Amino acid sequence: MKKWIVILAACSMLLSACAPSFGDDNEVVQETNNEKQKAIIPKSTISDADYSVVLPFKTGAARGLTAENLNTRLDLDQFETGLMDLAQEPFPSKNNYYYQEGQYLKEDQVRGWLRYKYEGKALETKEKEAKDSKQEFSNAGLNPVISDLEATDTPKYLASVLEQNYFKRVDDKTIELGGVMIGVALNSVHYYKQDDIAKETKLDSSTIRKEGEKIAAQIVKQTRQNKELADVPITVALYVQQPKSSIVPGEFIAKSEAKPGSSNLEGWKDINESYQFFPSPEAKSEKPEDADTFERFKEEIGDYFPNYTGVIGKAHYKDDELKELKIEIPMQFYGKAEVIGLTQFVIEKINQYFPQDYIDLEINITSTGGQEALITRKAGDKKPVTHIFK
Repeated sequence: MKKWIVILAACSMLLSACAPSFGDDNEVVQETNNEKQKAIIPKSTISDADYSVVLPFKTGAARGLTAENLNTRLDLDQFETGLMDLAQEPFPSKNNYYYQEGQYLKEDQVRGWLRYKYEGKALETKEKEAKDSKQEFSNAGLNPVISDLEATDTPKYLASVLEQNYFKRVDDKTIELGGVMIGVALNSVHYYKQDDIAKETKLDSSTIRKEGEKIAAQIVKQTRQNKELADVPITVALYVQQPKSSIVPGEFIAKSEAKPGSSNLEGWKDINESYQFFPSPEAKSEKPEDADTFERFKEEIGDYFPNYTGVIGKAHYKDDELKELKIEIPMQFYGKAEVIGLTQFVIEKINQYFPQDYIDLEINITSTGGQEALITRKAGDKKPVTHIFK
């Protein structure tokens, strides 16, 4: 019984869906760390763009550090799922690549990278502290060099490191490590305390990129020292997280690859993606056409339904093209007929203002009582799918 509970819990993750039972065709031998273990590859996935997850599910060796060091839940989610999206190019799920959380970068190693690099008196103090506490100390920090431990205003660029492993089929019954994705999360704002006063410094975007490339190069060189990772392709992606007050997540800005056996990254390729919040001055300035369209959509709802309390939207752009739009419509609830009428009206206006079939749309109509209606339209679909909650 316990075995089935573990399997069902792991399969409830966003990345995979479970069939009622596993047949023999799902059982494979997983070759890793010079060992062979039995594993299961679920046959079902939520969509063709999702990876099947290797089971039993293994948590990442350094997974807790990502949650510790990213500013918002939005960044935490986007850093992980965005890295998986980028993995589709070098390790496509349609070509029988399967996902597993990173098993090779250990917590102590990553935690060491996130520190400053110490020299002078700062290094002496840290070494003494480690000796007095009988702990090991490695001056492995990939953030800037400091000689004074009080120099908290020195920016920390590296915020977190995330590893993902992708397994590929050797034959019908065997899978092996086929590639590694490494996400390097960078700060856009440096938060620190000076004389017990909280302060912050906005970091220059070009410097963030420059420091990120240097940090990524060092991570790849040290990662290659692990014999298990010596001959697999490694793709690294730079992610810039948003400030703590942001209502949209950060974005990946560049990626590079180290060929099997090589410790060198072969140039950087820009990633053009961004997030916008509607309505906002930033969206009005950066995406004026879409901001105006959203404003007209919002005004029409207000003209016909006085009990709605506002409309907000979060948009995701790739290569300057709108790819995903999530809209929240809160309303004062007075009856189910009003919910039905509003939902029908919104569907018509979606087709009028956002007819492009390459946009993933999700509209949530809510009240103080909870979710009232959900409207979704996947890219490529002509008609939306609607559900009104009872």
